[in-house]
Amino acid sequence: MNVLITGAASRLGRAIAAELATDHRLRLFDSIPVDPGEKAEFIQGDLTDPKTVWQAVRGVDAILHTGEPPPELPEGSLEREQCLLDHATRGTHVLFSAGVEAGVRRFVYGSTLEIFTAYPDDIYITETWKPLPSPEMLSMSRYLGELTCREFARDNMIGVTALRLGRLVLEEEVEDREPDLMWLDLRDAAQAFSRALQRDTGGSVRWTGRWGLFHIGADIPNAKYLISPARSMGYAPQHNFAHHWPIEAAK
Repeated sequence: MNVLITGAASRLGRAIAAELATDHRLRLFDSIPVDPGEKAEFIQGDLTDPKTVWQAVRGVDAILHTGEPPPELPEGSLEREQCLLDHATRGTHVLFSAGVEAGVRRFVYGSTLEIFTAYPDDIYITETWKPLPSPEMLSMSRYLGELTCREFARDNMIGVTALRLGRLVLEEEVEDREPDLMWLDLRDAAQAFSRALQRDTGGSVRWTGRWGLFHIGADIPNAKYLISPARSMGYAPQHNFAHHWPIEAAK
């Protein structure tokens, strides 16, 4: 399958590319240079530039939109927030519009579990819970990007999968830190994108069948964010921070 990965310079983008490199032909996209290696190609550009985005989406079968913020943000707080908002909303709209026009049928978006931090930690949150995003633009913009994706699934015969990701880390990097219920290993996040890529729902008559929403986290005891629906598409996290959770995670 020919797959476009946005935000390719980010740690998440690199992890996804490593996960998919063996079985797919990859096209990487970001606003700063990325070494694609021997088996991929790279297009440099901004998501808000329709001409460059059109070049990026032509000839691909699926678009994996990491949702990661631009790698080079302005220093001023207002300019930074404007850039994040523009990238997540207008950039996502430009990308999906071009993809639909080019005939792409599969889309995956990287949203965030940060929209639930207002809830206490002693409850179990599923995809049916109401998001309570804070005004902090990193999480708010990511959520607005998710809503943009949902509307494309509503209005077009395409399959769209939104993955609400936990806080991205590597298990070995956080062994000395206080445990965090939202931790998600980058490699497991990449696995989730790979599983979502296999979902072919664009032919569903009802838009709710074309739209998929999954919480992606680690498999830990008494998890705040439940991942049972994600298991239905084959998601099986391998990095569950066992050093911090002495009780074996329930399977």
